[in-house]
Amino acid sequence: WVASTDYFEDVRIGKEVLAGTSDAYRKLRNTFRYLVGALSDSREDEKVAPADMPELERWVLHRLALLDAELRAAAEGYEFNRYIRAITNFSNDDLSAFFFDIRKDSLYCDAPSSLKRRAYRTVLNHVFEALVRWSAPILCFTAEEVWASRYPEAGSVHLETWPEIDPAWRDDVLASRWQTIRSTREQVTESIEPLRRDKVIRSSNEAKVEFPDLRAILSDLDSSDLAETFIVSEVVIQPGLNEIAVSRTEFSKCGRCWRHLPEVEEDGALCDRCEEVVNG
Repeated sequence: WVASTDYFEDVRIGKEVLAGTSDAYRKLRNTFRYLVGALSDSREDEKVAPADMPELERWVLHRLALLDAELRAAAEGYEFNRYIRAITNFSNDDLSAFFFDIRKDSLYCDAPSSLKRRAYRTVLNHVFEALVRWSAPILCFTAEEVWASRYPEAGSVHLETWPEIDPAWRDDVLASRWQTIRSTREQVTESIEPLRRDKVIRSSNEAKVEFPDLRAILSDLDSSDLAETFIVSEVVIQPGLNEIAVSRTEFSKCGRCWRHLPEVEEDGALCDRCEEVVNG
């Protein structure tokens, strides 16, 4: 609460203020819990160089580079409210609601040797190393607890230095394209909601999404990448459409990853990826 208070104005405190602070703290703690769990068996030899990563992972590295600069400026200016707000916004909006949500399928269902999963965990490691250090001056006990959970023999997090973030991770062109992708994803979510409300579909994974045009966001992404990003069954381009159209997919549901895919012959059967992972 102290760090999140804007001391340039009148300081306010009360049940609602403290409830909001507690909620923000719980969300940040849940982010740390996810990171510790996802990295529990990570190894040095599985790391992937940024140049070999998918676009989404490189976008998160870009966000880390921007956040590093913002936090340095906030710390130097004693703007603690700006400092903690930048951390919580990154944790909630960029990580939990977007990056984690998209890549949870890869984390849980891809083979440990797959490039996408390895790249994801490489970025998670960068995020962990930075986020716990950035949070340590504000959340002293929680940061110590998180650090000790992952590195029980490493000593106190408060003996660590400011994280080293590579400025070369910044990629404004990539960031602009992914801003378009995020905006499109929000439109897809809004378009799916009426079908969920009417119980036509139960989850976005059951949705088939048709677009009039995708030239602005395709680039290196194909329709299957976009389907994963939007967390839908399939993405189809229909040039004659005037707006996004959503319907229930006819694909069957994989019994392992729960995605609706064309190669799944019947509900409960395995998709090609899961078949390979399970049966080698």
